Amino acid sequence: MTVDLSEGAGRTVPTLASIAERVGVSVNTVSRALRAPNTVRIELRRRINAAMEELNYVPNRLAGGLSGTRSDIVGVVVTSLYYSEFANIIDSLQMALLEHDLQVMLANTRYNADQELRLVRSILSWRPAAVAIIGVDHPPKVVELLKAAGIPIVEMWDTGGDVIDTAVGFDHASVGAAQANHLIAQGYRRFAFVGSVRENDKRAQKRLSGLEAAAAEASLPDVVKHTAQRGGNPELGERLATELLQSHPEIDAIACNSDAVAFGVLRALRKLGRRVPEDIGVIAFGDNEAASCVTPSLTTVRPDRERIGKMTAEAIVSRINDVTPYTTLVEWELIARESTSRTLPPSPF
Repeated sequence: MTVDLSEGAGRTVPTLASIAERVGVSVNTVSRALRAPNTVRIELRRRINAAMEELNYVPNRLAGGLSGTRSDIVGVVVTSLYYSEFANIIDSLQMALLEHDLQVMLANTRYNADQELRLVRSILSWRPAAVAIIGVDHPPKVVELLKAAGIPIVEMWDTGGDVIDTAVGFDHASVGAAQANHLIAQGYRRFAFVGSVRENDKRAQKRLSGLEAAAAEASLPDVVKHTAQRGGNPELGERLATELLQSHPEIDAIACNSDAVAFGVLRALRKLGRRVPEDIGVIAFGDNEAASCVTPSLTTVRPDRERIGKMTAEAIVSRINDVTPYTTLVEWELIARESTSRTLPPSPF
């Protein structure tokens, strides 16, 4: 399959000329405001900047001879590189794109909305062939910029919401519901949700919503939530679990937003003398390489990261070649291990 990197894809992309027309100045003046802003009056620079915002204009960093073409870059925007959460996706995506002579430009937003906007602007200024970005929930201005870019946009990892163009991933609310239903089947009834849930981590929020909905449908008590808006790690999990059980000793199952948090939860339960899985079940998300090695081994959900990366690359190439936008659902698997299995012998602490 050939990859056509020509500008436009049939959509109107704002230019220096359209900015100049909006402001009522020459193209040279707009160009000067971008290249040497100190040579343009402050009031005029403000009008030019306002026009660029209104039209979603992004400066072109490519050399003049290439200004009418796309680069061979694919911008890849992730929300975290913590505990290599998206490493397999990036690796699989990059390997597949290289077969089509496309290169990855990687950006990490760290779940920061302002940083996401700055990074998306910067990537678009290099006139990428496409952009792949984690999630379907973005700041409104990011959505505007991506829609106005006139290039394929593939949202990865999540399909539970409005899609800009094309999406490859899964429904996180269904993951939360599956976690709840597994716990219910194992005889647990009083749930808590523990971990890192930052304002812009919509996927964790969706898994929590799915957990709550399934618990409510089973007429169970409300899910107790004890979370923090910071990166998830074992230390956070240990602290949150200790605090949780001090105020809610009745809890008999803990769902964690990540395996890294769950490792700390298991450590806290061991220190508190709570038996897992007999007294408390623990379930998580991610299937970290250590999940099967800890004692007790951790029940968790395994997303197919490698397939998401590969399918995202296929979607990018397809959209570059004018295939109609589409959504691909990628399967995930709940891996039942010792931490929720009351039928297995007690695990020693």
